[in-house]
Amino acid sequence: MTKKEIPVYNWETIPTREMRPGLIHSDFRGNKVVVGRSLLHPGMVSKPHKHVYEQIFMILEGRVTLHIEDQVIDCPAGTIVRIPPNAMHWAEGPKEGVAVNLDVWTPYREDYGEYTKYQTDDFDTA
Repeated sequence: MTKKEIPVYNWETIPTREMRPGLIHSDFRGNKVVVGRSLLHPGMVSKPHKHVYEQIFMILEGRVTLHIEDQVIDCPAGTIVRIPPNAMHWAEGPKEGVAVNLDVWTPYREDYGEYTKYQTDDFDTA
């Protein structure tokens, strides 16, 4: 029996999209989760928003300011924050340099599915 090889990807070759000026974003999915990598440039500000997904917000490089409801959080590299479902939140880009942000959303975000069509994995359909 021949097993199908598990595909391997690299953030540097995954398709990107500019979600808004100063925010370059890539997505990767599993059956029940989406992972997003964002490059946040100085001056970038996301709009306050909320969604039904639990979100894990991580800063891998650089420093940004994260707002969750009335809380303001300074996020240097290494910061990890859980954003609860339906919590109003947004981020301010770095003052200088580019920040690298990794987000994990669960359950699977169908609205981001179109951005992961490059993946050749076999996903559960149940």
